[in-house]
Formats: sequence, structure tokens, C-alpha cells
Amino acid sequence: MLVSVPLLWLAALKFSHLPPAILPPPGKVLSVFREDGAFIAYHTWVTLYEAVLGYAIANVLAVGLAVSYFYAPRAELFVTPWTVVIKNIPFVSVASLLVITFGDTLTPKLIVVVLVTFFPLLANLVKGFKSADPVLVDRLRVLNATRWQIFARVLWPSALPFYVAAHEIAFTSSIIAAIISEWSFSREGLGYLIIESVANYRADRLYAINIVGASLALAAYFACRLWEAWLFRWRADSPAL
Repeated sequence: MLVSVPLLWLAALKFSHLPPAILPPPGKVLSVFREDGAFIAYHTWVTLYEAVLGYAIANVLAVGLAVSYFYAPRAELFVTPWTVVIKNIPFVSVASLLVITFGDTLTPKLIVVVLVTFFPLLANLVKGFKSADPVLVDRLRVLNATRWQIFARVLWPSALPFYVAAHEIAFTSSIIAAIISEWSFSREGLGYLIIESVANYRADRLYAINIVGASLALAAYFACRLWEAWLFRWRADSPAL
């Protein structure tokens, strides 16, 4: 990919005949990093902070709600319709309501990130908890195991592969969600830089920002893959049956 993307870029420059103001050459985009590197780095940090903090909140909510579903099945019947309704509300309208309510603060951006990343985590966790062996759960209950012991020894190990798989989608989505949340109501972050670059016809800066955003999403994805490989490293070490 590191080779194919520049080659496709150069081919597009050669055959599309688009002016540099619309399709800037790679050298011009690289000059943006040299000239505005510190400026872009600051806004990148703002977006990354919003994404990570919002994602952490989404994880806490998803784990707590999934556990409550297992121990109180009626809670799932009551809460699930509301989560489906919230999930399907257009985020553009949600963002408009949030900016009216909270203004240009951190709160609406975190809410957008949570809304985007919460549902994949919750769905995978619920599926993982339901995949737990009911025989093991019943045996632990017969042995007077506490709820925490049942959770730690049966439920969480069963849900962990599903939970890890959800991160590959949800964590990368948190970067995109943070950028989107900055489009409508922000004066900081990569989303704000995108709008500012479009308004000033700075295609070179726009391409540079897109490279940064894509790099952050890729880094989040590979971080999840490395975490998964470390977490389940015992599988590679275990002897084949």
C-alpha cells in the first residue's frame, strides 16, 4: 500500500490533467507538513484526545450495560429498543442539537464519539456473554460462587474474543467520529482544519489532513491487532491436538 498509493497519485496527476490547486503533487503536500507541522500536530492531538476519551467512556458504558443484560434479562428488553432508536438517529441532527445545548465544548464531541463506538462494543459483548457455557455457570452457582466469580471465570473469558474483535471496528471509528464531531461545532481538531481548508481552497493542506486522519485510523487498527496477538498468544504456544 505504501508503494501503490503514491504510484496511483502520480498516475492521476499525469492522466487527469487536473490543476495543482485541485490535485496537488505529493511534494506540495509534504511541504505542508514542513511548514505547518506544529500547527497540524496540535490539532491532531486535540482530535486524538477526544477520540480516546470518548472511546474509554463508550467501553465503560458498554461493559456495564452488557453485564446488566446478563444478570437482569428484563433490562435488555427495556433498554434495547432505545439503543436502536438512538443508533438510527442521523448524527447530523444530533450534532446540531448538541451544539445548541452545550456549545463549543468537549461534551458534544465526546457524546458523538460515544454514540458511534458504543453499539458495536455492546452488541459483541452481549453476544459473547450469551455464548458462555450455561453448564459451567450452573455448576458455579451450585457451588455457591459469587456473581463476580462467575463473571471472572466464565462470562468474561467467553466474551473476550468478541470484545477484542469489536475494537477493530469501534476504535478506528472513534477517530472518524471525533473528526466528524468537529465539523459543525469546533475551532480545534482535524475536522475544523478540513472545513477551514475547504473554505480557503487549500487542497494541499486538505490532502495532508486526510493523510494524518487515515494514519491515525490505521494506527488504531494495528494497535488492536497487536493487542489481540498479545492477549491470545497462548494459542500459538499451545500444542496442536
